[in-house]
Amino acid sequence: MKKLMLFFLLTAIVIAKPYEPNNIDKQIINHTFNEEFDRAIKLSQDQIKINTASPKYHYYYINTKILEYYQKVAEIDPEKREAGRKVLNKEIIDYCENVLNKFDNSKLNTENKFYLGSIYAYLGRVNGLDGSWWSAFRNGQKSRNIMEEVLKADPKFYDAYLVLGMLYYYADRLSGITGFIAGVLGMTGDRIKGLEYLQLAYDKGMLTYGQTALTLIEIYSSLEDNDLEAIKYYEDFLKRYPRNKRTLNAYCHRLIGLYEFDKLSSIINSELIEDYTKARYYDAIGNTELAIRFAEESLKNEKSLWRGASGNAKYIIVFNSWLTGNSSLQKKYESELDERYKEIFETAKNFEKGSKWIHQFSIQAALGKSIAELESLAANKPDTRQSPELECRFNLMMGFFYFKNGILSKSETFYRKCLNSKNERYKYTAYKYLVDIYLNQNEDKSKVKKLLDDIEDFDNDRLTFRAKDLEKKYNL
Repeated sequence: MKKLMLFFLLTAIVIAKPYEPNNIDKQIINHTFNEEFDRAIKLSQDQIKINTASPKYHYYYINTKILEYYQKVAEIDPEKREAGRKVLNKEIIDYCENVLNKFDNSKLNTENKFYLGSIYAYLGRVNGLDGSWWSAFRNGQKSRNIMEEVLKADPKFYDAYLVLGMLYYYADRLSGITGFIAGVLGMTGDRIKGLEYLQLAYDKGMLTYGQTALTLIEIYSSLEDNDLEAIKYYEDFLKRYPRNKRTLNAYCHRLIGLYEFDKLSSIINSELIEDYTKARYYDAIGNTELAIRFAEESLKNEKSLWRGASGNAKYIIVFNSWLTGNSSLQKKYESELDERYKEIFETAKNFEKGSKWIHQFSIQAALGKSIAELESLAANKPDTRQSPELECRFNLMMGFFYFKNGILSKSETFYRKCLNSKNERYKYTAYKYLVDIYLNQNEDKSKVKKLLDDIEDFDNDRLTFRAKDLEKKYNL
């Protein structure tokens, strides 16, 4: 009898092991997140035919189609993009609804409930992309209910926290009519809980690593505008899926913004790196010839560039042509600059000495000069007080270099110099880093309260949400 009891105990332990992807699942996952979509779709479809009683491979198929969606949207002519989105949205919505009609949640085991709940979440997401907010929140609510069932049945089914984390986080960021609909359906938001749940899924989940990593990348690099936090998720994701071109290029742009050119130099020649990414890199390190070459190459397929990239590529050509005296190339693209870049270039021409000095100073930082060397260079800065634009650009750079080197008091001093700037972009950057500075050191509460009040008056959603971390730290 004792041997029999031991047998049942060992069997129970085996059955209770975490849910993990099998070899076929791993192949699908690897193909999906390495953007080999055709292979992932074929494998998923083959398994759908075999596993007719489970929504599992429908889940993998839909996950692949949604990631492929972003690639297809980028390939659509911008003038036809909205109509193209509608067609792609309908394709995914119809598929999800058809799958959901095939399965009864009450008859599924815990693992299959998870897959079904995830499909409801995917449907809600595409409903949102389609502007169908009532359907988005209704399907999101169904997904949440199922995930809560999953966790009630197995509290260690950590992958279920991905959907719950997304719902809590994104619901907290809603306003207007979307916020009203979410409230009617009981979709209450909680940014802190959402981030905690997402981190739990990231750390302990076995099935959803790729989705969770991309979600955290999107949240920190876009919605929270916190590249310092996003970088670790980029790097971990790309270690597993190095062929993901979209994420790799986004990572490179984040590195450029953070002056992490030592990391960039080892990957910039990869076949997966886009021409526009290379143009920004070579512009930053002062290689004018290659900056112009790759910027022009990127414009040959201008319609595929993301919003803002085209204007920046043209400015890279104009500014570097001006630096090298190539007036014909400068004139060719100068007329095509948008208003923002026209103003920036006018400043460069009107304050030539200061503009060229700041450009060279930025290049020295990109080439890896130490903070002591940068301070030495800064001591010889020409007087740029007649150009508030150039003066603020210099102050923002110094603020960042001090911040990067952990010299927070000096960083704060330089960022504060930009708070009176008429340039809203510069003010935003200054506020953003002041939040980080106060999070990384202890300040007087009254000083922090003043910053929070100023941010509230500035009225920027991303800043407002980042500032919540200050409220939590200082109990305000």
